[in-house]
Amino acid sequence: MYKTIVRYTHAVALAGLVSLPGCVMEEQQGYASYPRAVRGQAMQVYEVQILQVRPVVLRGESSIVGVGAGAVTGGVLGSFVGKGKANTLATVGGAIAGGFAGDAIERQATTKRGLEITVRTQSGQTWSVVQNNHGENFYPGEWVRMLVNGDTRTITR
Repeated sequence: MYKTIVRYTHAVALAGLVSLPGCVMEEQQGYASYPRAVRGQAMQVYEVQILQVRPVVLRGESSIVGVGAGAVTGGVLGSFVGKGKANTLATVGGAIAGGFAGDAIERQATTKRGLEITVRTQSGQTWSVVQNNHGENFYPGEWVRMLVNGDTRTITR
């Protein structure tokens, strides 16, 4: 029984490690990252002056993927515990605990560093833009571009 549990645990861990690289998109240093949906769309461009830059944490998101993967893994591991009703309780408990653990892991994995950049347009309007930190260094007093696409604003050079 112990060898079976170890074998299944290793299989689940290996499956997670094999699938992880497909979930991570590496951003190259100094390059802005845009979703494919904005490709070819026109954006309005404003020349703006930076008033303030401060680092922020962009909290990770939760989805059915993290919860589901955790619940399945917890349920499978829980199914190896006990017999009869105890096995059923362990399976259900493992699935519930795994769902919470999967959610927490996904939130942590999708948390990123960002910037809150306060800018002023040439007409005097002040905007605060929160965006991913793409490795660009912005400094107060510097003139940069603010790209506007609908409700989305991005500060860039």
